[in-house]
Amino acid sequence: MIPILKSERKQLILDEIKEKKFIQLEEMVQLLETSESTVRRDLDELESEGHLRRVHGGAEVITKLQAEESMQEKSIKNVQAKSEIAKKALSLIEDDDVIFIDAGTTTELLVDMLYQEDLTVVTNSIHHAAKLVEMQFKTIIIGGFVKHSTDASIGKTAVDQISQLNFDKVFMGMNGVDEHFLTTPDIEEAVIKKTIIENAQKAFVLLDASKLGQVSFVKVEQIEKVTLITQRSDGALMKKIKEKTEVIEL
Repeated sequence: MIPILKSERKQLILDEIKEKKFIQLEEMVQLLETSESTVRRDLDELESEGHLRRVHGGAEVITKLQAEESMQEKSIKNVQAKSEIAKKALSLIEDDDVIFIDAGTTTELLVDMLYQEDLTVVTNSIHHAAKLVEMQFKTIIIGGFVKHSTDASIGKTAVDQISQLNFDKVFMGMNGVDEHFLTTPDIEEAVIKKTIIENAQKAFVLLDASKLGQVSFVKVEQIEKVTLITQRSDGALMKKIKEKTEVIEL
């Protein structure tokens, strides 16, 4: 077989990802009949050029700024990865901690796993709070206007209440993370998340690989302010992120 030129390889990769939205590394190795290291280099270059996003096991198409999905829509996506991320977060919680758990599907899995003694758990999620009370944890629920799509309390009342509290650790989800900022689609929810981070000794952002490289409408905070808990990635974006902040990889 005549070797494929680099430009041709990259175009084939782009054609595949445009059609399928996600491509696996092994799939591209077979299609291009070249080495894994060559495909990895091509994917890294395409990511640095802004054509795709490297994720665990391959790459995916870069989407435009997205509207907030409902909790139901989020709950059926990447369930296994979210469960593993929640388990890693669970290992960071100690007896007697005062923690904040933000609304979200990955954080809900964390709530379900809690077992530590003498925890104080603060949340802005009605759904989380109901579970925590049933599990007999000391629970503080933040009031305010409830956003239907995420089941989260938002608005000035919520911000004021959070500002009066201090947390050992906070655990939150995020819609997008790049090498500079954490982002989310909703302005009021961004203010809530920023306030939570500001009042924590340690802030952890739980996110599966699909959120890496995503950019939503509103900037929440610089990535240096948090520790990311996510899947292992060898992509160029993750290397840039690790230069700026701590990343706990599965």
